[in-house]
Amino acid sequence: MNSEALHTESDLTIGGEVGLDPSVDDDARLAFRNALGQFCTGVTTMTTIAPDGEQVGITASSFNSLSLDPPLILWSIADDTPSFDCFTVGDPFVVNVLAADQQPVAMKFAQSGPDKFAGVKTQPGLRGIPIIDGCVAHLECEVEARHPGGDHDIIVGRVHRVFNLRKAPLLFHGGAFHSLPGQ
Repeated sequence: MNSEALHTESDLTIGGEVGLDPSVDDDARLAFRNALGQFCTGVTTMTTIAPDGEQVGITASSFNSLSLDPPLILWSIADDTPSFDCFTVGDPFVVNVLAADQQPVAMKFAQSGPDKFAGVKTQPGLRGIPIIDGCVAHLECEVEARHPGGDHDIIVGRVHRVFNLRKAPLLFHGGAFHSLPGQ
């Protein structure tokens, strides 16, 4: 079915909601964003070292497994992120899966600003990439590939070493942080 046919079909209502085309207007784009927010995700902080030697970290909930053999993960980075060029093919990085008590870490690395690592305890991983203490898990990776995807790039990472600390994870749903019940 071509996209023109999609725009000419009659309106469908499900549960009292009218389906909207997110390419039409701001209200429909907001509805799209809010619908995506209904998918519960874990929260990660990606860390690396910039070419100038500065430590880099960004919060990302767009993280997912890709392949067990070879061990691959993927995540996406917005085109307007200041550290957009710090994750190029061959570059090392760490996926720090945040624990339920690490919301302040998530917020710190989600914002632009000077020295995000101030007050955050880390240790050097493979190739000196900072690993954030207190996380649920760590995956030490190397950028295998990058693919354009709208206003983001999709980064595929090959995993070289993992740490699974089996703690309660930090979750993100509906624009807010959560943890698992009873944890």
